Amino acid sequence: MTVIELRRLYESKQLIEAIIESSAEDEDWIVEFRYSRGGLVLLTDENGKECHYQDVDDASRSALDVGFKQVRIANK
Repeated sequence: MTVIELRRLYESKQLIEAIIESSAEDEDWIVEFRYSRGGLVLLTDENGKECHYQDVDDASRSALDVGFKQVRIANK
């Protein structure tokens, strides 16, 4: 889901957590969001492709753009 789609879910209280974790394939970072009802959704671009970030700060900014005030960084 894109930042705009995720922002709508956040504003309607459907998302409860933003999580940054290392990508399984690369040395990059991805951003996931936890639904209030359980399960995770990935941040993607407009084409549905996972967004990858080279550093945690860039990934954090994307999570904050959704509306979260803090972001959890998962252990590698």
